[in-house]
Amino acid sequence: MGGKGTDEVDQVIIVLKRLLLKESEDGEYAEVGGERLMITLEHCPPMLLSVNKDIQEIILVQQYSQVCKKSPIVPSFTRDIPSMFSSPRTNGKTPSKTHIDNNDLDVTGSPLKCPFMQDMGEDNLSPFIISLPTSKKKEDQTLRCTPIPACKAWYIASKFNLAGSKLCGDVDKFVPLWVVCDGKDEQGTHFVGMHREEGNLSRTLVRSSGPYQGVTNLPSLDHLILHHTSVGRINSLESVVEATYDVLTSGDEDRGSSLRLICNWKRPLAMLSPPAPHSRITASIRVVCDDVRCAAHQMYLELSVLRGFVSGLVSGEVAWFIRQDSSSITDDIQQVFEAIKDKGVRQKREDDTGNNLDMMIEGKFLNRRKNMDFTDHLWNVLLKCESYQELKETLAFVFMSVASAEVRPQILACNTTQVGTLLRNIMQGKESVPQLSGLTPLHMLIEIGCEKIKRDYIDIFKNGELTTCEQLSWFVGSSSGVGGSGSGSIDGVVDDIYQCTIDQLSRLHVALQVVVALRTYLSLPPPTLSHFTVQVLNQMKEVVPGIANSFSLQLQSLCVRQLFNSLKVNSWEVNVKSSEASFSKLLRCYVSRTPLIQLSSNALDDPDDLENDKDDCDEEKYYCSYFTCVTDKYFS
Repeated sequence: MGGKGTDEVDQVIIVLKRLLLKESEDGEYAEVGGERLMITLEHCPPMLLSVNKDIQEIILVQQYSQVCKKSPIVPSFTRDIPSMFSSPRTNGKTPSKTHIDNNDLDVTGSPLKCPFMQDMGEDNLSPFIISLPTSKKKEDQTLRCTPIPACKAWYIASKFNLAGSKLCGDVDKFVPLWVVCDGKDEQGTHFVGMHREEGNLSRTLVRSSGPYQGVTNLPSLDHLILHHTSVGRINSLESVVEATYDVLTSGDEDRGSSLRLICNWKRPLAMLSPPAPHSRITASIRVVCDDVRCAAHQMYLELSVLRGFVSGLVSGEVAWFIRQDSSSITDDIQQVFEAIKDKGVRQKREDDTGNNLDMMIEGKFLNRRKNMDFTDHLWNVLLKCESYQELKETLAFVFMSVASAEVRPQILACNTTQVGTLLRNIMQGKESVPQLSGLTPLHMLIEIGCEKIKRDYIDIFKNGELTTCEQLSWFVGSSSGVGGSGSGSIDGVVDDIYQCTIDQLSRLHVALQVVVALRTYLSLPPPTLSHFTVQVLNQMKEVVPGIANSFSLQLQSLCVRQLFNSLKVNSWEVNVKSSEASFSKLLRCYVSRTPLIQLSSNALDDPDDLENDKDDCDEEKYYCSYFTCVTDKYFS
């Protein structure tokens, strides 16, 4: 928050401190209804964000304890913002005082008159864990809270609401208040929320239940709708479902690619029902370039080697290959020479291999291109050089072998690289063996690597019927001859051209990984793959490729409908909404295989142990979380 919003938050903090703050030997606390409370300003947990009006901050109320004192609910996702009991932010100015009589808070009962308040007694309260499934970092996966008895939660929330109503009239925006409950009432209440904004008061109840063994034991959809319509006026009723299916997952989100189907449709027929034929289906894809499971992983490794050579031009340091076997570069070059002499047999073997996309994926894209010339094979050998000296000597050996007519390599007419041009001129007697000095050998290696990998991608996208050469033209602009014949100087323009080529090839690789994932795991037909290829390529023009890249693609339901027969739903959420004039009500039921909120029997329980407990859950067990939000006009 900034500007006026920050001043308003400060004013709320100042008022609540004056009204509720008390001190003891254990520290500062607030007392409401005989309960000692700890109040902090926190980032909103992801599970509450949608019912928090998408406001990023909350006032969190929990029971004060020695555990809280030592570690006062500071989850790892909490921003460095002041507690309600810290000195207010005044920007060097003395905050204006607001006069409020403490007697104004002496009210009895709940002004909200909630029908589900019960006196369950005061049991020993234990911290509980809030799972944060949308968080990526391991240390951000849980939030530990010390709850308040559920029977007192609404009373406490009402007290704070009344305190807020005593603020100056120019404060019209309030940070939502959330009270942490113990879940020991009949409804399993874990959060009670209040938010007052622009004359409207929203009251939100978060509950959980389960586990339910099997789908048939889950609460029926008719029961949820009946519960929703039993209280309050109803004018319009709408039910919407969002179901997610994990098609490809990884134990480590930072290292592995993932593919999830998100399905949305209206008017579901039953709990956990499969997507309707008219569903809106989104494929959420996250590709990690170095994922070893991808069929194009070998191409990424080759591209990474090329990137290392380009970086070496600037840094002066190159990570050379470390040979594990006893063969030498000379042996590999001799094998290439033998293959050239045995060209007819080699050509027949290449012709026997298919070049459609499925066979490319099955063959992991290795050696599928038929029109490889001598420089392509030369790159496959030279990238394994163990030093600059070995690279220089190997290139000299190749040029001398061609000059002595020991081998007559095939150089494609479109090959305009420095190495390709030199080899043609040597075979035609127009040029002698060049002097390889300075960085010329490294420039030659980078150039033939760029051209070889570029032609690999063009061949895959074209022969796989994924796109056209015209659509690829932006990514495969020519960089041949940038080194200059015999030039060993490092020029900034040359380095920029090489780096640009690497960036473009990286974009192509990301697009290729997306297509491979769609074909491998969703079995999409070629026309659909072609459509998404163009879509992803257009997106990649606007972004800088990273190690991980995410995409959201809209699918036709018919393309993946059969797939749902073999997939298990990851989460299933139904939203029932109704409204009448200024009154509105939302009931959200979230069904998952692991609970959003996990009770803990010990304040020192390790969150990692709780994560392991979730893994041990029977896959046929389901947990329900309910979010009930009622909004009406606020009358002060």
